[in-house]
Amino acid sequence: MTDAEIDRDALVRLFFEESEEGLAELEQSLVTLEQRAGDADALKTAFRVAHTLKGNAASLGFAELAAVTHEVEDVLDRLRSGALAVNGQVTDLLLSAVDTLRELLAEARG
Repeated sequence: MTDAEIDRDALVRLFFEESEEGLAELEQSLVTLEQRAGDADALKTAFRVAHTLKGNAASLGFAELAAVTHEVEDVLDRLRSGALAVNGQVTDLLLSAVDTLRELLAEARG
């Protein structure tokens, strides 16, 4: 095993750990938004987590995970810009997407 393979393995392990933590943070932010639709900090946190997960997944070659996260990020961006209103239907959809992301993460982990 080369140093590059060891470094990639370490990066991937770190990615999985951070992604699990990020998804928990994303889920909590969405629950907060569900309870307080105008919570700008919760929306900012949700967007930041999705953006980070998308970039990290893409950089490590987890294309499907990156693509789904990109869709989540797009919805969150529309919420941030006011093009879409926070409501129960939107937060339910986003929470469902978190479940999908967890499944994709588990599949990627193998």
